[in-house]
Amino acid sequence: MALAASGCGAKKKLLPEGYFKQATADFENGAFPIAIDEYKEMLDQYPFDEHAEEAELKIAHAQYLAGNLTEAVASLTDFQRRHPTSPQLPFVGYALGLCYARQMGTIDRDQTASQNAHNYFATVAQQYPNSPFAELAREQLALCRNNLAGHELYVADFYAHKDNQKAAEYRLLGLLGRYDDTDVAADALTQLARAYRKGNDPERALLADAALAQHFPNTKQARSARRRIEKQGQEELLANDPMPRLLAGVPQSRDITFSPPVQVPGLDKPDHAPASAAAAQPPSPFGHSGSRY
Repeated sequence: MALAASGCGAKKKLLPEGYFKQATADFENGAFPIAIDEYKEMLDQYPFDEHAEEAELKIAHAQYLAGNLTEAVASLTDFQRRHPTSPQLPFVGYALGLCYARQMGTIDRDQTASQNAHNYFATVAQQYPNSPFAELAREQLALCRNNLAGHELYVADFYAHKDNQKAAEYRLLGLLGRYDDTDVAADALTQLARAYRKGNDPERALLADAALAQHFPNTKQARSARRRIEKQGQEELLANDPMPRLLAGVPQSRDITFSPPVQVPGLDKPDHAPASAAAAQPPSPFGHSGSRY
């Protein structure tokens, strides 16, 4: 009788399709911990099944949706290590960027998460430009860059209020050297021009005004800058891009030197990536279009 009871209570082993279908149903119903366990059980029983890679990505996605971002990052990096030639690598790099983007703080906080997200998005956009995730990565990259630039401006303001004008200047120049494509750069140029005028450096003040007028011509700040340039009869400053002259001679500190994209495992050799990497139909990105996938 005891053996019979034990046999009746034993968990029935499913075929891989059964595990996958059951786990996916729980995933779609929002039962993420249960779905994760079921996907893992499927992988334990059938590690080489045709749905194994998708199950691994579903685990990472469920962890992401459950807010377990550290676990999601670990699952995604494990996927990269196990599948260095997978056509899903652009998606995985993008998903890693999203994991860090969700952890981005405000501009007055530590920006490690913002920088990590920036690096992953930049890597996907640069190394897989034809991937369906490249444009999505570029959109997210712009948000990261604005956040990072905002932080640099915040720090520059801090130095200025502490009357450390040289440190504020270098911070603003560093911002312009790295994030000149952001809206924050217009504010940086405005502050830089004001600081140079206050510090009796009219030549560099006009250079900052010229850069502002040329790079952000449709802003109120640029119109004011152009009037100052015209008042001084220095319209020739607008003939060429003044930004290189403005940045010339600035010490290449860690705040000014551009940080290259992180070399994500599996993404660092695009010439050897499978041809299907750009053309494959990957899972939809985390949190995109209001769907779970």
